[in-house]
Amino acid sequence: MFRFIKTTVAGGLLFILPLVLVFLLLEKGVHLLREPIHKLLPMFAEYSVAGVTAFTLVALVVLVLICFFAGLLAKTRLGTSLFNALEDNVLGKVPGYALLKDATAHLAGLENAEGAKVGLINEDDGWLFCLVLEQQQAWYSVFILDAGPAGGTSGEVRVVPASQVRLTELTWVQVLACVRRGGHGALALAAPWLPTA
Repeated sequence: MFRFIKTTVAGGLLFILPLVLVFLLLEKGVHLLREPIHKLLPMFAEYSVAGVTAFTLVALVVLVLICFFAGLLAKTRLGTSLFNALEDNVLGKVPGYALLKDATAHLAGLENAEGAKVGLINEDDGWLFCLVLEQQQAWYSVFILDAGPAGGTSGEVRVVPASQVRLTELTWVQVLACVRRGGHGALALAAPWLPTA
């Protein structure tokens, strides 16, 4: 009984914490943008919509635009190399950065790793969904997710013979959606790649 309570609380925490972190960052971003917007657009000082000041709404729009243009920059070769250097040397050392990065990727639906493919790995008498991260000669490095209370956000990395893995055309988002539904629909997802009996 204690284990059930412990895993359920941990699962709830892992679900709520990223949402709280994203909300706090949005609130901080809006707070930082309100003062410059107030100086640039003093005409909005007296207006509010549904109890929210016009400054807050304009700050949210500006924040979304900043994120959009940052996303465009991140898709360029220069932006990618700058971001990788920043992530390796600075952000990777900030506590909670990996959790926040995972949360924002989850909210944006960007959960597929770059260049990774979804596969089925033969284990014991069955098949498990996995994310094939790398291939080198006759070996694959794969991520096998744990479908427990963490909701598919944790798992293990293994190096396995390529003969044990069947590559699929599925997306990782499809697999995670299946896991979040408690496995409902897994057979339909895997069916085209399962061996005939």
